[in-house]
Amino acid sequence: MGKALPVACATMPIMTPWLTDYAALVRDHLPARTAAKLTALARPTIRLTHAAEGDPVVGRLGGTPLLPPDVHVPAGLALAAELDCAALARYEVDLDLPETGTLVFLAGVEDTEGFVVYVPPGAAVAARSLPDAYPELPLTARTVATWPESCQPHLVEAFGGVKETYAAVWHRDDFRDALDDFERARFRRTMHSVGGYSVAFQRSVEEVGAALTVPGGWRDPGFLAEAKEWVTLLQLSEDEEARMIWGDGAYLIYGIRRDHLAARDFSRVLYYDQGH
Repeated sequence: MGKALPVACATMPIMTPWLTDYAALVRDHLPARTAAKLTALARPTIRLTHAAEGDPVVGRLGGTPLLPPDVHVPAGLALAAELDCAALARYEVDLDLPETGTLVFLAGVEDTEGFVVYVPPGAAVAARSLPDAYPELPLTARTVATWPESCQPHLVEAFGGVKETYAAVWHRDDFRDALDDFERARFRRTMHSVGGYSVAFQRSVEEVGAALTVPGGWRDPGFLAEAKEWVTLLQLSEDEEARMIWGDGAYLIYGIRRDHLAARDFSRVLYYDQGH
C-alpha cells in the first residue's frame, strides 16, 4: 500500500514536509485554535502531473487500456488513467492502496458511467481499442497537502456545524485569498490527484457517497458517520494537453468507501463529475 497517514495525525499533526507550508499559511491568517484544527485535518495526496524526461513515472493519462479479456467495456468509454500501484507505494497518502498491480480508470466520453478495474500483477491482459481515446501522457507524482473545503464532513464535525464552520473559517477574505494563491502557485496547470480531499464546488465526495444510503442529508444523525467513510480514490481536473475537457472547469472524481477499498472491491466505486 502507499505510505498511509498514521492514525495519530487525525488529532496531532506530524510536521512532515508535505504539511509544513500549509501549516505556516494557516497559522499566519487564522486564530491559533482555528489554525490548529485545520492543520490537524490536513491530508496527504499524491498529486499527479505530466512527466518530463527523467521524472519517475507512476502511470499515464489516456491511450489504449490493457485489460483482462473478461472485462466488458461498454461503448462510449475511454481510458482516463492507468496507475502503477507499486510506483504509488513510494508516496505518502491517506489511502490503503494495493501494493502491486494496476488501477485502470475508465471515463464516460458522453453519458456513459465510468468505472475502475484493478488488474493484479501477472494477470493476462489485452489492448483494447476504444474509439474516443484520449492521447497518452505519462504521469509523475509527489505528495502534497490537501485540506477540507466548503463544509466537508470532517470540517463540520471539527467546528460543530455548518454555520459554525463558515463563521470560524470561511468568513475571512484574507484567508480564502491566501489559500487560493497558495494552490495556484503550486499547481499552475492540472490538479490530478490520488487520495486526500477532492474539490467540493457543489458537494464533496463524502456527501455524495453518504447520500446513496442516507438520503436525509445533514438532518439525519447517521449522515456524518457515513460521509466520513468515503474517500477520494482519484480526482482528474480538466487537461487541455490530454484533451480532457468536460466543461465549466469540471473534475471527474472516483470515490470509494474505505471498507470497499480495503476489500479491493473496485466494482463499488462512485463515479461523478462536478464543476463551478
